[in-house]
Amino acid sequence: MRHPARVSILLALVVLLAACSTPTETASTGPSASALASTPGGTITPSATPSASPTPTGSPSPTVTPVAGTTYMVQRGDSLAAIAGAYGTTTQQLQAWNAERYPTLANNPNVIEPGWILLVSDDPNATPRPTPAPTVAPPTPKPTSPPATGSGCTAGHRVAAGSAQTFHTIPNAGPGVALTFDMGGRMDPAVDIMSFLVPNEVCATIFATGIMAQTGQGQQVMAIIRAHPELFEIANHTMYHCDLVRGGGGSPSTSPCAGGPFSADRVRKELVDAEAILRAGTGQNPQPYWRPPYGSISDAVISAAASVGYTKTFMWDVDTIDWKPISDGGPTAEQIAAKVIGNSVDGSNVLFHLGGYETLDSLRLIIPGLRDRGFTLTSLSDLLN
Repeated sequence: MRHPARVSILLALVVLLAACSTPTETASTGPSASALASTPGGTITPSATPSASPTPTGSPSPTVTPVAGTTYMVQRGDSLAAIAGAYGTTTQQLQAWNAERYPTLANNPNVIEPGWILLVSDDPNATPRPTPAPTVAPPTPKPTSPPATGSGCTAGHRVAAGSAQTFHTIPNAGPGVALTFDMGGRMDPAVDIMSFLVPNEVCATIFATGIMAQTGQGQQVMAIIRAHPELFEIANHTMYHCDLVRGGGGSPSTSPCAGGPFSADRVRKELVDAEAILRAGTGQNPQPYWRPPYGSISDAVISAAASVGYTKTFMWDVDTIDWKPISDGGPTAEQIAAKVIGNSVDGSNVLFHLGGYETLDSLRLIIPGLRDRGFTLTSLSDLLN
């Protein structure tokens, strides 16, 4: 016969002995349960913390953005290629590191804005490489006939008047680009632009109005053209910058342009009056080159112009819109440069203004940019011959 009380006591003793034989669990030094994750193989590994960088597999090129590194503030006149060279990297790597912050870099590395903060190295202590001092060579005498510059451009050999022609690009011109500058309104910074083109040996064709050529700054521009016939050629932009087709317009006064569409006689007078002033100021005959203000032309206007020797009507194929200030939605210097460098072709005829707001700064980028593409920056005469 069993005794229930004894059985109960024996069971209690067994449970107590089992408990006493289990070692006490100490505090774990590993990750807590909430910080662990199960891998597909069934092992338990710590999950990544928010600050940890993912370990890349293989050797991607370009690499992903590093956690820390050296940054550089873009200055006016910088290019992505120059910055990459200074820090021993590539433009593609700079794009990969910075395109998330500056999305335009992904599609157009030619446009960077002053003030951008670019990551330029994954080394936080990186410094730019020193720029080697240039070797100064003795000056080489320039040939006097035909006048030419070190850049290969020439000016001052106009084509004959011939029959009436209208140009946008210049056909069969080869790898040359004509930089043309209208002078028919605002005059700042006309003299600075001309003074910049001279030491950089850039040929150009200047379309000037008679009235602006008589201003103080206009007279300085005329004097620079006279002093450098190997670089600059003058062309006619009419007397008062009127819209010859519709009437109106004008600069600095609209009164000479009133009265509706211009007759053939009024068109001829606009060109003849301006020609006398341009001849006196530069020593050059602007015939047969002219550009209609606002690009406003018709068959009647072209015929009237040709009747007084202006048979070569020049429009343009690349318009910088540099006459419009940034505050009114106009382009920055970097945007102008990107447009000109990216869109120029053999025989391009690029329209600038000597009074353009961002023109001077854009030229600091355009000149090396076009030359790097293999273009000669030259005059319209050079392209036509």
